[in-house]
Amino acid sequence: MEISILKEIGFSDREIKVYLALLELGETTVGPIASRTRIQHSKIYQTLEKLIDKGLISFIIKSKTKYFQAQNPNQILNMLKEKERRFSGLLPKLQQKRKFSQEQQIATVYEGYKAIKSMFDSILEELDNKSYYYVFVFKEEYTKSKLASRFLRNIHIQLSEKKVDDRLVAHTSIKEEFKKNYSDIKNVKYRFTNINLPLGLMIINNRVINWIWGERPTAIEIISSQIAQQYKKFFLEIWKTSR
Repeated sequence: MEISILKEIGFSDREIKVYLALLELGETTVGPIASRTRIQHSKIYQTLEKLIDKGLISFIIKSKTKYFQAQNPNQILNMLKEKERRFSGLLPKLQQKRKFSQEQQIATVYEGYKAIKSMFDSILEELDNKSYYYVFVFKEEYTKSKLASRFLRNIHIQLSEKKVDDRLVAHTSIKEEFKKNYSDIKNVKYRFTNINLPLGLMIINNRVINWIWGERPTAIEIISSQIAQQYKKFFLEIWKTSR
């Protein structure tokens, strides 16, 4: 008889032996169970108590002697269903704990053009048409650095190909240069404002990136759904008032 499943669902070797012996013997005392299983009497009593607690055996007393009897094996299935029901109640809490562990806040610093390019390459691989990419645009970099201008333009071309929700808010002082750089990219949306904003700030799904170009470009990437949502809300408020 294949009984390994009983071990898989949590029965000990002694519990299995005693329960099977009772199924075969029917109503009986401890002596025949010990003879059939070759388990010490003291261990038999311990095992019987555990099986009674599980609702798998019952007993009656005749002439001051206990007689034990196995319950219908269907009770094992009922026991498993009860455990499943109880676990189903616990499952949402466990999933919530897992969600929190996956949403740990992480900050990473990237220094140098190659490091920043590698960061963006990794991010772009993750994005799809359900993603968003919101940016408070650099100002001087569009007029002073051709490398920065080309690098940022290439990012938005890739975003357009992926149909990412790509929005940029730029300062009106670079309106003409900005339009020249982005007007031919189909999917990108942009607006302009006179408000002095935190430039070089990007909100991308569950991350916020703040970076400066300069002689040695440096970016600080914060992975945090909570922080990203706060910045997203701020961006959309500015977006509404920009033209």
